Parts: sequence; structure tokens; C-alpha cells
Amino acid sequence: MEVIRDHSSIDSSLFTRPVMTIGNFDGCHIGHQKIFQRVRSHAAQLGGVSVVYTFDPHPASVIKGVTPQLIFTLEEKIEAIRCMGMDFLIIIPFTREYADTDPLVFVKDVIVGKIGAEGVVVGHDFVFGKKAGGNIPFLKRAGEEMGFFVECMEPVTFEGAVVSSTCIRKMILSGDVAGASRLMKFPFRIHGPVVHGMARGRELGFPTANIRPDKELIPAFGVYAVYIRMDGREWEGVVNIGNNPTFDGTGTSIEAFLFDFEGDLYGRELTVEFVEYIRGEIKFADKEYLIEQIAADCKTAREILSKRKTP
Repeated sequence: MEVIRDHSSIDSSLFTRPVMTIGNFDGCHIGHQKIFQRVRSHAAQLGGVSVVYTFDPHPASVIKGVTPQLIFTLEEKIEAIRCMGMDFLIIIPFTREYADTDPLVFVKDVIVGKIGAEGVVVGHDFVFGKKAGGNIPFLKRAGEEMGFFVECMEPVTFEGAVVSSTCIRKMILSGDVAGASRLMKFPFRIHGPVVHGMARGRELGFPTANIRPDKELIPAFGVYAVYIRMDGREWEGVVNIGNNPTFDGTGTSIEAFLFDFEGDLYGRELTVEFVEYIRGEIKFADKEYLIEQIAADCKTAREILSKRKTP
């Protein structure tokens, strides 16, 4: 997949009979995946290429002045779209000037002029241009006039609810990382360096790595079964998210305990893949009860992760 970040370098000569989709695609969930599949299918029928047109930063940060807690970092989004088998990914710097683009100008200059799209596939709630003045009926009329087809995909539902990035964020915030994973077809991840903490885990016999995460979206306080990746290797483990109430702690920490690992982790980069919520945060009467609970959490996590290996 070719990634294009320089808007000025986009030219229709780069693309052969392109079919495109436009959106934020945070989380690249099963609804987005259905759109990508449809774009690829149309492109294959035309003997052309599939194009994804997205934005950075998230438009809400410019239009509303509030950045949503994103499921993906930009690099995660790039990799997910690459895994979807798309041919081109165009990442547009989203500015106030760009937000004020007239919808018809966007169609003429971008969809037709810069990309030369023969087809556009969008989600059911797609809007674009200044003050969201462009909608699907507008885009279809423009397509009829300018020679490209438009297909609007129906929403994808799961257990009676429409799948969206917003609902996945809510699931993660509530601790339902397993449910979020089902809607994305891959786990929610955080990544970051190991920084110095209070070193209480080592005192308790469970040395933990205190991770500084790469995103604002963090699952609910509690304990989770996880996979932890470092330097191309993978460990099973548990992660505790919370403020250490047993020790009257303040401030949120993310502490990972890697099963069967020995060594110094300070300064190392870890990726945590959340698998399943085990329990909420508890304030224990003393550290002996806490040690017993941590041991029980590790046993539960091993059982959860072992089931995933069973054919």
C-alpha cells in the first residue's frame, strides 16, 4: 500500500481507474471493513485501484476544538488499512481552511480533479465540506453530473446495535475490551515506554512495568488478561489500571506484570494487547490480601489466555 501525506503531490495520473472511500476510520471496525471490501471489489471489477482518503488530526479537534479519545494512533490506522489490502492511503492534514471547503469545490477539485475517481463508497452517515453541507444525496447528484458512481453502505449491526467508533470507545472505557475486539476483529492496544513508578509490585513479589501510554483512551480501572509484546517477542500477563487505592495512591497508573519474564524493563517499549476484563479495582485491608488477589488474578489470566490457544 502506498501512503501519501503530501496533498500537493496528489495527481490523478497516480491512479488507474480509482474507486475511493472517505472518512476518519478510527478503529477500522467491521463497518469500516465492509466499506473497504466493497471498494476493493469495485476496483477489481474495473481493473483499477482502491483508495482510502482520511484525515489527521481528527476533524473534531479543528471544527469543535475537542479531540475525541481515539481508538487508534495514526500509525495503527495506517497498519490496519494496510491489512485490509487497500492500494493507496491518502492522509490529509485537516486545518480550519480545509474544514471551510465548499462541498462542490471538494467534489470538483479532489474527487474528480486530484483523484479522478470512477466511484465513491461511503458510510450511511457520511457528510463533508463546510458546515457538513455535503451529504449523500448531494454526492450522488454530483456523481451523476461528473461521471462517477456513488454507493452508500448500510450500517453494520451487532447484537441489535449499530457498530460505530463511538460505541467501541464506550465499550473500552467501560472495560469491555473483549467486546470491542469482536467489533474490530483485533485487540485494543496501548504502547509506550516503561517508566519508574513506586516499585510496590516488586515488594509484593510481582514486579510490574509502569507504562506511559501513547493514547488518551484507556480502559476502565481494573485488572485485565493481556498479551505483551516487546522486541518481536510476546508474553502473557496481567495489567492493572488504577490509582493503587490500597496504598492511598493518587493518579492513574498502568502496571503490567509479564509472566515468566526476568530482567530490567525500564526504558523498554511495550505494546499491551487487551484480551479480557478480570475484575474491578479493589481497596484491600492490607497487602497480604492484595498479594493473594494478585496471585488469583494471574491464575485467572493464564486460564483465559490458555483457552485462546485451544483449537
